[in-house]
This record gives sequence, structure tokens and C-alpha cells, in this order.
Amino acid sequence: MLKRVVTATALTCLMFGAAFAAEEGVGAAPGAEDPCIQQLAAAEEAVATRQESAPLSDEEFAKVNELLDQADAQCTEGKLPEATATLTTVKGLIGR
Repeated sequence: MLKRVVTATALTCLMFGAAFAAEEGVGAAPGAEDPCIQQLAAAEEAVATRQESAPLSDEEFAKVNELLDQADAQCTEGKLPEATATLTTVKGLIGR
């Protein structure tokens, strides 16, 4: 009998936790709906693809990473036009 009570309680807690997580959006990627974050993710993916196919020099790669960090900060501050301009510069540097 104790085993059934413990099992039922554990299942109830698991189901409640899953429902709470779905309600609160837990597990969703932060900024998944944010166009700035989407642009940043696309640029980061383009940089990674470029590094795999034709690696940038260490200096170029450092500059690109600095610009990606800057764009990330601009996205965090809600400055979409500035972040877009920074990401355009990144795309120019990687040749895409």
C-alpha cells in the first residue's frame, strides 16, 4: 500500500511539474521569437560554417567574434537597427 501511495505521489509531482513548465515556457529557447536573436543565431551559424569550410585568420576570427559580442549586447539592449548593421558587417567579413 505504501508503495502505491509513493508511486502515485511521484507521478502526480511529475505531471504537475511538466504542466507548470509548459505554462511558464520553461525549456523554450530564450528569445526564440525575437528577430534580433534570430539574426544573431543565423550569423553565428554562418561564421561556424565558414570556419569549417575556409577558416578565417586568427585576427579576422577575433574581429568577427568581437562584432558578434557587440551585436549580442545590442540585441539585449533592444537596439535592432544597430545590431542588424553590426551583423551586416560580420557577413561582409566572412564573405557571405
